[in-house]
Amino acid sequence: MLIFNIQRVFALRGINNPYGQLVKLGISRPTAWNILENNVNSIQGKHLEKICEYLKCEPNDLYEWKPNHDTVDAENHPLKGLRRDDKATAFREMIRNIPLNKIDQIETLLAGLQTDD
Repeated sequence: MLIFNIQRVFALRGINNPYGQLVKLGISRPTAWNILENNVNSIQGKHLEKICEYLKCEPNDLYEWKPNHDTVDAENHPLKGLRRDDKATAFREMIRNIPLNKIDQIETLLAGLQTDD
């Protein structure tokens, strides 16, 4: 099943109030709520563009594929690249546990990743 998992990207970006941020982006309150609850059949292109611009991501980053129990060959399925594991929580925990004397190394690494294409 293909789902719109925007919560994952908000968590990876460290954004604690995704609902409020969606509303600030100009998305109506009911639509923002439905998006966060994955209660949408479609999403307007203008909303998707605003979300991707704000989160600095691509539309594929917002989708997740969970194979159905009857999926025959999940390893060769075209949507395999959209399978996700729950790294958002682990990532935040890793950051919290980095010794303070190594934070400068992380800053250097992250700065390098921002400039690489």
